[in-house]
Formats: sequence, C-alpha cells, structure tokens
Amino acid sequence: MGEKKAIRKTRTPHTVASICEELHNLGIAKGDTVILHSALGQAGWVCGGGVAIIKAFQKAVTESGNLVMASQSTNISDPSKWRNPAVPKEWWPTIYEEMPAYNPEETPTFFMGVIPETFRKMADVKRSSHPKYSFCAWGSDAAFITEKHALNFGFGEQSPLARLYELHAKIVLFGVDHNKNTSLHLAEHRAKAFRIQQEKSPIMVGGEKVWQSYDEITSNSEEFIAIGRDYEQKTAHQPTTLAGAPSKIFDMRDLVDYVSEIISE
Repeated sequence: MGEKKAIRKTRTPHTVASICEELHNLGIAKGDTVILHSALGQAGWVCGGGVAIIKAFQKAVTESGNLVMASQSTNISDPSKWRNPAVPKEWWPTIYEEMPAYNPEETPTFFMGVIPETFRKMADVKRSSHPKYSFCAWGSDAAFITEKHALNFGFGEQSPLARLYELHAKIVLFGVDHNKNTSLHLAEHRAKAFRIQQEKSPIMVGGEKVWQSYDEITSNSEEFIAIGRDYEQKTAHQPTTLAGAPSKIFDMRDLVDYVSEIISE
C-alpha cells in the first residue's frame, strides 16, 4: 500500500503508544516471547514506520520478554538452484568466486520486508549463524534463542524455532498469511514427512570463505495457507487488525502441534 492510501485509510495516526495499547488488548503482555512476521505496507499510516512497529512490540513485551523475527538471506545460496529468476549458467563461476560469505552483522535480509531489515540493525539485537535461514532476537532470552543454530535443517530441532517452542512463544502475523509463518516449518520437521535435499552457502571457516554444503528439507510454504486456515476453522480463531493491518495471533505450541499431526496423517 502506498503512503497516500495509508493516509486515506487512517483516521488517527498509529504511534508506538497506540500500537502497544492494541497489543496489550490483543493479549500480548509483559514477559511474552513473540515471533513477528510482517508487511508494513498493509498497515495504516504509522508515525515512525517500521521503527515504531518494532518499538511498540518491545514496549509491550518489555526486556523481560523477547521479540524475534526471521532474517533470511536466501540469496546467499547456490546459484545453480535459483529459479525466480534463474541466472545464466555461465555466471555461476563468477558468483561462486565473488559472493561474499554470510556475516550476521553485515549480510542484509532478502525479500523479508522493511521491519526485519530494520530490526536486525538495532541495538541489542542478536542474529543466528545460519547463512540462509537466520533469525534475529531481542530480549531476555535473545542469546538462548539465536545461539547454536545448526547448519543442517535450519528450521529443525536445533534452530531458533525449537527454542521459541520451548519458550511458549506467540506468533503474530501482521499483514501477512501463513505462507510467511516460519513456525510451520518446525511442524514439517516434527511430522517427518519430507524429502531431504542438499544446499550450500558461503561461510567463513578459519578465516577463509568456503561454500559449505548442508542438508535441508523440501518445502512449499504456499501450502501453509490452506493448512493454517484449517487450523483457524477448527479452533474458531478470530483474525483481528493491528495498526490497520489484517493480523492474526496464535499460540505457537498449539499451532505447531496441530499442523505436525495433520501433516503426519
């Protein structure tokens, strides 16, 4: 949504204070752990844009809680597997040679939106080590959430998603649907109904760049929309709005458990 449309659909500017109040009314409380997936363009006019959204969530959960976002850099990957768009095969040697290695502090997010890209650069935010499927976290358990992110199976049991499950996290889909809901990848792992494929990304090993191979599961996140809608119907879940954006809030454990059981059938 362009800024003109955002202004037209907004009666009163959305602010850090007003969004924080909305979050509290929606059940997000001090000490909560929240994983946020977002599309700022779906919101009304926000005074301060993505920074204000982040600060509102931080204010709502406080430093005793945690705010987490996926900070994927899927372009730091094997060019031979790029499809939308693909690059000419004759480019591959140059890409292998010249692609900078993943660096948690430098590598930008890729097609994740303005809020995660802003968040990863903010004070006291920690980022996990996975070159393709990293997560950023702020709060009391930020280190616990982001440390020891295994290279193999970036959304599996040795990932931030599994740590969020342990922390009884809440999922907030702010202006997005379940195809952006990374928690459902953890459900895929637990269902054990997948094929394994090999991927590779450039990382630093002993001070040198190495194209490191690792195992990952095949997945189609577009299928998550129907699965998520089924869960919403079965649980009579009610969507809401936040800062003018259509939004949904879920208990992560309940959703992951339900979806893993459905996929296993």
